[in-house]
This record gives sequence, C-alpha cells and structure tokens, in this order.
Amino acid sequence: MKLTELLKLVEIDSKRLAKEKTNTEKLNIKNVAYHSKEVSQDTLFVCIKGHLADGHQYAEKAVAKGAVVIVVERFIKDLDVLQVKVKDSREALATISSNFFKQPSKSMRIFGITATNGKTTITYMTDEIFKAYKLKVGLIGTIITKIDNEIETSVLTTPESYDLQKYFAKMVDEAISHVSMEVSSSALELKRVHKTAFDVVAFTNISPEHIRLHESFEAYFDAKALLIRNAPKNSFAILNIDEPLLNPLVNQTEAQVVTFGIENSSGTVKITDIDLSSGKPSFTVNIMSHLNTLNGTQISPEKFKIQLSVPGYHSIYNATTAILTALINNIPLEYVKKGIENFKGVERRFQILYDQEFKVIDDLLLNKNNIDSCMEAISHLKYENMHLVHAIRGSNGPELSEEIAESIVGWFNKMNIENIILTTSRSHVMKKDEVTKEELEAFLEVMQKNKIDVAFFEELDDALQLGVERLNPDDILLISGAHSMDTGAKKTLDLLKQMYPNVDHEAIDSVVGSKIIGMG
Repeated sequence: MKLTELLKLVEIDSKRLAKEKTNTEKLNIKNVAYHSKEVSQDTLFVCIKGHLADGHQYAEKAVAKGAVVIVVERFIKDLDVLQVKVKDSREALATISSNFFKQPSKSMRIFGITATNGKTTITYMTDEIFKAYKLKVGLIGTIITKIDNEIETSVLTTPESYDLQKYFAKMVDEAISHVSMEVSSSALELKRVHKTAFDVVAFTNISPEHIRLHESFEAYFDAKALLIRNAPKNSFAILNIDEPLLNPLVNQTEAQVVTFGIENSSGTVKITDIDLSSGKPSFTVNIMSHLNTLNGTQISPEKFKIQLSVPGYHSIYNATTAILTALINNIPLEYVKKGIENFKGVERRFQILYDQEFKVIDDLLLNKNNIDSCMEAISHLKYENMHLVHAIRGSNGPELSEEIAESIVGWFNKMNIENIILTTSRSHVMKKDEVTKEELEAFLEVMQKNKIDVAFFEELDDALQLGVERLNPDDILLISGAHSMDTGAKKTLDLLKQMYPNVDHEAIDSVVGSKIIGMG
C-alpha cells in the first residue's frame, strides 16, 4: 500500500526525511508493526509506549530488520530513516491499521459492550441470537476470539488496534456479517478501538473494580464512557438507566439512545413481571416508545415474555442488553427468543458444571457486584448446604482482599453459612498473581472477626479435595476465584468421578470436553 494512503487521516505534526531522500509519495509499504519482532522488509513501524516498554527504544532494531518508515512521538536522533512525528502514536497505529486492512469494520455490523461486570456474558448472548438467525458471526473478548467456527484463546479482552483490525479483515474474508465484542476501559483509554465502526454500543454497569488501571474512579468511568460519547450519529447507544451514573450519558452522545430499566421505568424499554421462582428468570419486555433499527425501520410499542435458561437477577440486565442489540439489528423476535433460550452460560461466569444429585458451580467472585450477583442467584436455588472453595486473588492489594472477604461474609450471614475453604493456589499462579502475606492476612482477619471457620490450604488441589469430600445430596459446591481458579473446574469434575462413582460421567465429560479455560 502506498504510504500516502496508509497515513490518510493520521494527524501528523511533522516529518524528518532520511539522508537519502525518498519520494514518499511512491513509497510502498508491505507490512505494519508495533513490535520489533514483527518487522520485515518495507515495514512501517509504529513506536507505542506500553506499561513496561517504549517502542521508541526498539526503533533502531526495527530499521535494521527492514522498517522504512517510523511513526514516533519524538524524533529519534541519528536514525537514518523517514520519521513521521505524531502527537499520539496509539491513535496513529489504530488509523494506520484500519487503512492497511481497508477499513474492515465498515463491512460488518459491530456491537461493542463495556461494563465492569457482564461483558463476556452479553457478547455470548448476542452471539447465540445471531446464530439462531443463521448469521455468520464473529466474537472478540476475554476468553476467545471466534471467526465463524474458528476459535483461538484471547490474550487481551480487547486486542491491540493492529491485531483487532487484522481480525476484522479476516472476518470480512470469511463473510462474517455480525460481530460481538467486549470493549475494556484500558482499550478505550489506549485507543485500541479508534477507527472501529461500531453500529451498536452499550454501557450497562460500573463499580470500582479496575481503578488500579486508572488514576481514579472518575478516570475509570470517563474511559468507559468514551464508548458512548464517541459513538457516531448513525449508531445506537444502549444504556441501563437503573445505574444512576450512566443517566447523564443520554445527553452526551450523537448516537441514537435506547434506555432500559427494571427499577427506573422512564426508559425506552421497561422490564416487568419478573419471576425468579424456578431459579431461572422469566420477565416481560415492554417497548414503551418506537424503537428505530439499523435498516431504518421502526418497531412499534409492544410487550413480550422472555424465559432465560440461566439463573440470576443480573441475567435479566444482560439478556435485555442482548435482546435490544438484536432488535436494533433487525433480528425477528422469534429468533431473538430462540437465541436467548439457547444461551446456557459462559465459562467461569456462574457456570453450572454439574446439576444432578448435587450442584457444582464455577464463578469468579472478583468484586462486590460479582459476588452479589452470584449469591443472589444461588439464593433462588433449592439446596441443603452450600460449600465454598475460594482462591484468593493476588497482587491487587489487601484493601481489595478485605472488600471481597466482607462481601462474601455479608452473604454468609444471610445464608447461614459458617465455614469456607480458602487457598492461595501457590502452584497455579504466575509470579505477578501471587497472593502476598498482607492480602492473605486481610482476608483471614475478616473471617476471624465474623467467626467464620476457615480451612486454609496453600495448594488448590487440597482445597478442592476437601470441598468435594463435604458434598452431600442436594448440596451446592461453589468454586471461585480469578486466574488462580482457572484449572479448578476440570480438577473438581475429575475428583467427582473419582470419589463418587455413580455420578453422571457422560455429563461431566461433556462439560470438560467443551472447556477452553484452564485446559492448556
């Protein structure tokens, strides 16, 4: 691609030519890279600053490997190559990448969701609805990147802009028509989704979970709000107006806004007739005013019943977001209902691993909202006793450890639970995720103060063994924790087969066979 085409719409401050002046108009670029390992002959190399490394430090290496143009935020002295100086090299990388792959996101319907909790579940729900309507779909998120039936494990929730545009280009080549993607606060702040042509965006909830990645809660909120604030006129923005912090965003976007609520009935859509008696919610969606769609048609005010196949009050919010996304995408209601009913859950998000003589559930329990959603869902299930095996989250500070412990204890008091099995999963975490002495002490102090009996193990296997041993008919075993519990599901199911010979081996093997997380 000609350099001039590649730099189209890039805000350039100035250029520094190589000593042997090249006709930049005719310069042909064969590759774009932001990592020096990916550089080959005739590459345009973009120097971006990361948390640990600065691409400017690798510019010389990139030139030695064949880079003919370097995009920089500051000129690099004594580097004999064409240097293009920009104010924001991450934004430039996103624009250049979109140009390089010929704006692939414009050729598909793109749905982007941001939230503290529920992003993964919502994208899987929309994916199920799109599949029910026989569409060829793509999915980008925390667990996997999927192009039709081709799946690869994700590294980032939202890929770096070059990788994202490359995925989009591959999706276009595979005739994908609809894409559901998670958009993290970091991705928004770091411009990874700049130049992504979103058709529908949604912001459904926020809590102080990822503040450590930002300067403050305000900065975290503003990063996530960029998805709504930057949405173009021809797109739609879905907002959950039960979240007071999200309400002002209604007037801070050019997109067509669609609002919904359960408690707040002033939105485009109102949720009523909620029934949690079976453990799996049913509810009525009331479209209160005309709802526009992407092809220009309107859906008249109406109401319809929805039955979910997954538990939890929080699932109503997730499902409503997916339903509205589908309706805006002109999916007929018949297929919307079918897709929602087909959705049986996501790995490690209140995932029911086994549901026969007793239940085994896997969840993250990463923050107060997550804990509240999980325990509220369990409170609607019928069971004798609940046993919790929790892997403490490391490298997030004793404050978060204390907050998680207090949230768990709050539900223990309501549910008459008096013991917990804890582990630091010593052999199953990377150095960066190790639990510090202070984090462990903060968690144990809350348990001791509330007279919760603790069985503590350094190793995950020992903790899970005790949890499975304690199971009796009609009990629930909840295994929880962040990455330190990723291998827990398979280990627990293997233990079930070993310790209870009469369990349904076929059902267990089916769950294990479909797993991605913790199987590496």
